[in-house]
Amino acid sequence: MKTNTQRSDKKSAGRQISAKTKKPETRLHQEPQHLFSAWSNVSRRVRLAKAIVLFLDFDGTLVRLRRNPKEVLLGKSARRLLRRLACHPAMTVCFISGRQLADLRRRARVEGALYFGLHGWERSNGRTASLPSAGQLREGIEWVRERVRSLPGIRVEDKGICFGVHYRTARDSAVREARAVVKTVLERLGPGFRLMAGKKIWEIYPKEMGSKGKAAQDLLQQLPGRKLAIYAGDDTTDETAFALLKSGVTIRVGKFRETHAKFFLRSPAEVLTFLKKLEDTLA
Repeated sequence: MKTNTQRSDKKSAGRQISAKTKKPETRLHQEPQHLFSAWSNVSRRVRLAKAIVLFLDFDGTLVRLRRNPKEVLLGKSARRLLRRLACHPAMTVCFISGRQLADLRRRARVEGALYFGLHGWERSNGRTASLPSAGQLREGIEWVRERVRSLPGIRVEDKGICFGVHYRTARDSAVREARAVVKTVLERLGPGFRLMAGKKIWEIYPKEMGSKGKAAQDLLQQLPGRKLAIYAGDDTTDETAFALLKSGVTIRVGKFRETHAKFFLRSPAEVLTFLKKLEDTLA
């Protein structure tokens, strides 16, 4: 007979694996405002800003999520619009994604933009450092691959210095088994590694890699003068940026339960509308 605790544990399979995965310790905006309903105030801040840094997640923010991430490309109209924004003298456009840097650049193809891959660890505006824990991680990847090989719908993605376990197309029974494997490998790897739970993916990283929030802060510190930061993202991995960019315009895209973002948009289509409104405001 299953206890209430067991039933609760089953429901949380796709949300959390370990208490080691921590949310930023700041107040959540449980009811963010729709961005367009606040556009008069936001557009005023845009007009008054001498410099703007626009951070954009890719999958789920600029493009719809797909079962096969290799099918995703930025649409032509979105690419043209972002190229124009990247050329504006007051604007810095930065794509920031869990994809590897080369893959992100190939799918976005926006000249003049900056690209941050692997949640900000790989950066087009600077050399990516090596990680001393990379060898240990290789062993962890192979250990997981061997144990999930027979689970339908479970896919391990090797990102070089980190790896992800996808379960978007898996059934609940396979998700439970894969969850146990990921929890065990995290324990085997030890305190130098952490877990980030995204949309239908668990990702394991060396702690040295930092986060999207830290990467965004680093870029803002590198650029001179006062800047208005605008950050749009759809995933739990974007929450670190929402929490750290307290004075910026932070936008959660898609469905969510709680968020640190101040505003929300419903879909990539609304993000495209927002980018058009942003261009009009800058004109």
